[in-house]
Amino acid sequence: MMVRLVILAELVAIAAAFAMPESLQGWVLMSLVLATAALMVAIFLPPSSLGLARLLRPSLVAVLAAPALWMALQAVPMPIGKLGNPIWATASATLNEPLAEKITVDTTATMFSLVQYCAVLASALIAAAIALDRYRAAQLLHILLSIATIVTAMWFGREIAGVAGPDGSTIAVLGVLLSCATAIRAVDQVLRRSRPGTIALSPLPALSAAIIAMIICMAALLIRANSTAVVAALLGSEILLSVFAVRRWFPGLWGTAGVLATATIIFIATATVIPFRTNTDLTIVLSTSSQAATERMLQDVAPAGSGAGASTVLLPIYQDAGVGESPERPTAAATIVIDMGWTFLCALVVAALLCASILIRRALSRTYDYVFPALGAGALIAVTILAFSDHGILGLGASLLVAALFGLAFGQSLSGAERDAISSETKATSDQIANQAPAPRRRLTSASVTIWPRVSLMVLGIVLIVQAAWMALPDRYFGARSSLPSVLSTAAAGPNAMSKTVSLAAAREDLWIRGGPSFTRDSALAADEQRTAPPMTSDEFARALRSSPLRGDIWLLLAATSKHSSPQPSTAAMLRMSYYTAPNDLDLLPLRVSVALAADAMVRDTDLRELIKRDVSLVVRHRPALKPALVTAYRSASADGKIYLEGLISELDPAFLDQVHARSSRMGSR
Repeated sequence: MMVRLVILAELVAIAAAFAMPESLQGWVLMSLVLATAALMVAIFLPPSSLGLARLLRPSLVAVLAAPALWMALQAVPMPIGKLGNPIWATASATLNEPLAEKITVDTTATMFSLVQYCAVLASALIAAAIALDRYRAAQLLHILLSIATIVTAMWFGREIAGVAGPDGSTIAVLGVLLSCATAIRAVDQVLRRSRPGTIALSPLPALSAAIIAMIICMAALLIRANSTAVVAALLGSEILLSVFAVRRWFPGLWGTAGVLATATIIFIATATVIPFRTNTDLTIVLSTSSQAATERMLQDVAPAGSGAGASTVLLPIYQDAGVGESPERPTAAATIVIDMGWTFLCALVVAALLCASILIRRALSRTYDYVFPALGAGALIAVTILAFSDHGILGLGASLLVAALFGLAFGQSLSGAERDAISSETKATSDQIANQAPAPRRRLTSASVTIWPRVSLMVLGIVLIVQAAWMALPDRYFGARSSLPSVLSTAAAGPNAMSKTVSLAAAREDLWIRGGPSFTRDSALAADEQRTAPPMTSDEFARALRSSPLRGDIWLLLAATSKHSSPQPSTAAMLRMSYYTAPNDLDLLPLRVSVALAADAMVRDTDLRELIKRDVSLVVRHRPALKPALVTAYRSASADGKIYLEGLISELDPAFLDQVHARSSRMGSR
């Protein structure tokens, strides 16, 4: 019964990640469900189940914990100032208060990345615990195949309608590998029906389902015309088929060598089909989409990275203007380099190749159920290729599905005899120590072998609960969050109207930087809560910037709310930070121009004059739909601001200047 509940929890967590990837409620639900499952496995894991202890050795626990520790280190103050990112010193000078320097450029984004990594770890370890039993492993394989097929079918439908999701091709590749593994396992059972160890259920339904799933997933990949994803799926499937051929028809050393040599030749020949970009960074060499902003970010990346989740925050600084509707998505490899550094990516690739070789060796050493470790090896190769092609594997749902697949592969990578060998090793060790140590030492030695899995799962479950509380409690305490774009558009209608529009919820937008302003609720409900929300203060905006100093929208709102209470040089510095941290964000342009032209001191600032000129030129020449914002800014501008704006418009579009005067006169007469 407990195992069924754990399987259900794994299913619910992955489904929630796919159904609500940008919903805060989805993240909280996922964390709580995985935490409950991890604690259940840690508490109720029977003492006889020593296979997990065989897999989860202390050294592996340390390796798995290293990325989490590195993310946590990025978010803590550095003892030496030069180790931190320079943005903290700049923000400290602008806010006129001391800020500790950190490696990350956004503490909240790093914390959300840590939440996702802990969830991925929990998904993998729970799947490994379930997969210790071969029958449960088969059930988990079928569940993962069902999830991948359903998600791919939904993405296929959206692709036909022209609204495909970001993780579609990655899930389709995983669906191909899962269906191939299911089909191979079913064929192997058909060939062994007359032999001992046959599973009671007929394999034909599983084979039929696998064929249907493969057709759906391959059709989705071919319709998308993503050659890199197709090649990744074929190379992963080749590993599965090679292991199947060795185990069924070419056993022995020479047979294995021949099959592997043939597979290597096919592997290299197939890899040559992948289209490579030339004269570009290695991390985007397989990408078929534009990566101009990503290349600029990679040129400025620090050796220790910019902090987990930083690529999402840095992208608005480097991207070109007017890409809000179709923003650039860095590849997974580029994202890892930007966030964690080149060393981390190299270590990750080496670890993936090493794990793939281990799984292939274990698959070739098994008589039955070799398909599970072979599936893990094929998925590792495919995922590594996809990491240099698109961003899909870093999506919440895709990462949990990949983690569960790897947990399944490693859980069944050792045969029952090998997993049980630890019990005899423990017993022999205890007998050997019996003549040398007292009884308490014997009990400690025996318990220390199996305590690591329980402790690791229990700690992971507690961490996930704490993270869920961190995500949920601010939302409950501070109330609804307004979407910043709507706040900015309303504020642009007149700076004096901001006190009612900018609610306390907008200040907490920084907490949800992991999903950006996409963490939203029902629009009618949000509008109703906006009307009843308390006014926003500059202190609360400043509090948000203490953890997210690259938020150009928050800098702009802080400048707008504090221009009457703060000295003009301070307001100008805040406005300048908004320009530097979000130079091409068109959502900020209406309010930014209004604030910049509202005070004579800011108009006389040489740097701000050039920045204002850039915004006005962008509107007049490239974004005529935003021209009404210039009319609004002209009406609220100071005397010097009106003169400067008139001069700019007369140079760019003299006819529009007459329209500005006419519209301003009509609006003033009302």
